Amino acid sequence: MTNKTRKLPPAKDWRNRDIDDWNVTTFTEYLRDKHRDMYGCEYVPFGGGWAREQGMLGRLIGTKAKKGTHDKRLIKEFIDDTFATYNPTPQYPGTSFGFLYTYRRNVLQKLEADASRRARAQEWAKEQRSDNDEDLDDWF
Repeated sequence: MTNKTRKLPPAKDWRNRDIDDWNVTTFTEYLRDKHRDMYGCEYVPFGGGWAREQGMLGRLIGTKAKKGTHDKRLIKEFIDDTFATYNPTPQYPGTSFGFLYTYRRNVLQKLEADASRRARAQEWAKEQRSDNDEDLDDWF
């Protein structure tokens, strides 16, 4: 039996990678591309350096060495939501993940709460189906 490993697209190729396979590099490239598309200017990391933002992303989504604190889909949803609601100004024509994570974390909390409610509702629906199946088994 051979052990075939799936060949992933390059880490920077966020368009062709499944979100579960995204890493800090993939998220960084996504931020850069999305920022350029939405705001028409180059992305500048929070505080002027990539290390700080990539550290934030690594803590959130995890790295090879350490498990993250948040689901990758949730972090992408946070980026999409906060980018969509950011209003550029002449002084601040763009934004950054670090700024949004620092000052708009309430959006992440809202998304987390919504995801938690959806998960609980799905679990409840699953339990209801299971209970109904047991009732039907008893009836027959």
